[in-house]
Amino acid sequence: MRSRVAAAVLLLALGLPLTGCSSDGSDPAARGAAGAPPAGRLAAPSHLRFTAKTLDGATFDGAALAGKPVLFWFYGSACAECPAQAFETAARADRYVGRVHVVAVAEPGTGNGLQGFAAPAGAGRLPHLSDTGHALRDRFHAEGVNTYLLLDEDGEVLYKGAGAEGDKLDGELAAVASGV
Repeated sequence: MRSRVAAAVLLLALGLPLTGCSSDGSDPAARGAAGAPPAGRLAAPSHLRFTAKTLDGATFDGAALAGKPVLFWFYGSACAECPAQAFETAARADRYVGRVHVVAVAEPGTGNGLQGFAAPAGAGRLPHLSDTGHALRDRFHAEGVNTYLLLDEDGEVLYKGAGAEGDKLDGELAAVASGV
């Protein structure tokens, strides 16, 4: 894995003189999968080429997750165990900031219920995506609410399980974060 990272850094360094600066005033991070990747960011692998809406209506570009492992947490507002898991997920996001992306994915719900539910999980620290039509759940083959899915930077599934298996998940997170 380290040799791939070294090769990517070398290719990026060699390619930098060939790239120009953007003078259109647009934010290059917003281009994501639709345009060329921003300078310093590798092209997103196919599993991260998606867009979704956050619970507050903003557009989220999955390509922004490229280059690091990703922990997805699929939850629902009617899930009895999910409020406690919300705090655990926020704590994991804080613990692995800069090493692992943590993304909460809310199943379709109604009104402000999901907005209020997201607040205890630290909506400012990790994105909460609205999974309209279960598009993300289907894309990542999550088995329903209170499911965690940990992917390495290449998109390989390292962990898939329920929130009740927190110790096993934390072991996998520690292992993948130490290699970043």
